[in-house]
Amino acid sequence: MAACSDKKSGNHNVNESVKPFNHSRFAFQPWAILQAGQYPLWFQFKETGPVLLETIDDAVFSSALVPWPYAPHVKSFLAKNNDLLMAVNRFGFICFVLSDTFNSAVNNENTGLYLFPEGDYWQQYSVDAFFISGENPAALLYNDDRFNESDLTPPLFRLWTFDYNSPAAVPFLISSLDEYSAEEGWNIDGLRRGNDGRWYFRATKKDQSRPEILLLGCDDIMIPANRVSQGIYRNAAMPETFSSFSDPLEILLETLFLEAGFKSISVVSPLFDTVRVFAKDNETFPVFGFFSENYLIASSAGGNAFYCFIKDDLFVSVKKFNLPSLPENFVYTGIGLAGETIIASWEEQEGYSIGAAGLMIVKLNKLQQ
Repeated sequence: MAACSDKKSGNHNVNESVKPFNHSRFAFQPWAILQAGQYPLWFQFKETGPVLLETIDDAVFSSALVPWPYAPHVKSFLAKNNDLLMAVNRFGFICFVLSDTFNSAVNNENTGLYLFPEGDYWQQYSVDAFFISGENPAALLYNDDRFNESDLTPPLFRLWTFDYNSPAAVPFLISSLDEYSAEEGWNIDGLRRGNDGRWYFRATKKDQSRPEILLLGCDDIMIPANRVSQGIYRNAAMPETFSSFSDPLEILLETLFLEAGFKSISVVSPLFDTVRVFAKDNETFPVFGFFSENYLIASSAGGNAFYCFIKDDLFVSVKKFNLPSLPENFVYTGIGLAGETIIASWEEQEGYSIGAAGLMIVKLNKLQQ
């Protein structure tokens, strides 16, 4: 499948003239080859994976609103080298990869869309953390019963990853978590990198009398963890301050906050092993951004976006633009770049519930014109 968005939304074509996608790391072909253009491509998550929509209006009221732990949606972005990765709740992984070949006829870069579903197993559980351990992107599955009490046992395989040899997610073992085994009833329902660089997670076990809760921390997620206090656990979840920034990110964020009025941002970057939140105001809900080398792209939930880049190692240029408009009660929830292609996640939201959810794909320089 090859989708082209150089025609007005609603007239997407299957472009048979695109050269075969070539990426030496993969042993299989992508699910789709995308050519981003002036008008956005809209994908919605269904039970079997993403489906191309004619327009975003086709997603309105397309599914019943359900509590967010049970709804298919992008839980988190990651970046690894030039690849943009996503963990999709109740589905599996998505990977966007720039092609080694280009279609000179349209002067556009090709982006391969790879799917790594797991099927019935992932559909039972919710995704919490998404991070990189060594060379492996890994997502944590857990049993979330805060909105719906169930007798479902914790996932026996709680960490999952993928590789480039097979289009399927596979289990991934990490000893620090596996000390608290699912066979003994332990559910790992929270995992994150703290603002101090350490890793923290929460292990819970149901009991007939009262649940057991353990808060744990470790310097390296591959080594055993130790108990930590509730205060340490909570403080580690606070956003990082500007003092932890480094050039050129510090310069870009200072300029962005000044120009846009943002005070908190959730950043994805090839330099980070997980999403990191930086803030000048801890009470402000973060916008989302993508940082790589000498540029930063950021957007609010409403699609007010900024592209900041450093010129000649001195001057920061800021360009303001808008992501394609969404229907009422729809918001953007994340953003990333693969070359000049913007990939943004979107959701239909009502309180703690999510309805339709999916991806928007468009060419960056078309939005800036």
